[in-house]
Amino acid sequence: MLHRVERRARGGAAAAALETASDAALGGIELTTEVASFPLQLKVALDYVRTRAVLLGDAGHAVHPLAGQGLNLGLLDCASLAEALEPARGDAELLGEPRLLRRYERRRKSENLLAATALDALERLFSSSNPLIERLRAAGLGAVGRLPLLKRELALRALGLSGDVPAFLRSEDVASD
Repeated sequence: MLHRVERRARGGAAAAALETASDAALGGIELTTEVASFPLQLKVALDYVRTRAVLLGDAGHAVHPLAGQGLNLGLLDCASLAEALEPARGDAELLGEPRLLRRYERRRKSENLLAATALDALERLFSSSNPLIERLRAAGLGAVGRLPLLKRELALRALGLSGDVPAFLRSEDVASD
């Protein structure tokens, strides 16, 4: 019983904080469920497509919220799906064609797994207070800072402008801006 009372108290405090932060733009806020939290975890779906169904964005991959990269990955998923479905333009029956959907899956699954693994590693690297890890982190950052081509490639990758990206993002004009 005590735990339930404590959770209700936290819920009341959370509702009050949300109401204050939003300047009561939505009026009074009342929570209808207890406050809960879920640990951040790397999750990647085994399959992105099934018959006439596709996973995009966070439905296919949950990554650490590092610099908005989850949103970038989701936008790239959408752009890749649109490109994969281009042959079906004007023919609604072809939209669920397994061959087209698998093209999207092959393209994005490998890119998302690479990005998710890298984000997970970065989160672990930067949240560690182990002195050895701190020294390795500093050395790695220093090395990237001294290697402009690597630094540029990492930045382009983070922006979604490098790797296996949709055709409209491969333009030299986009990558050079």
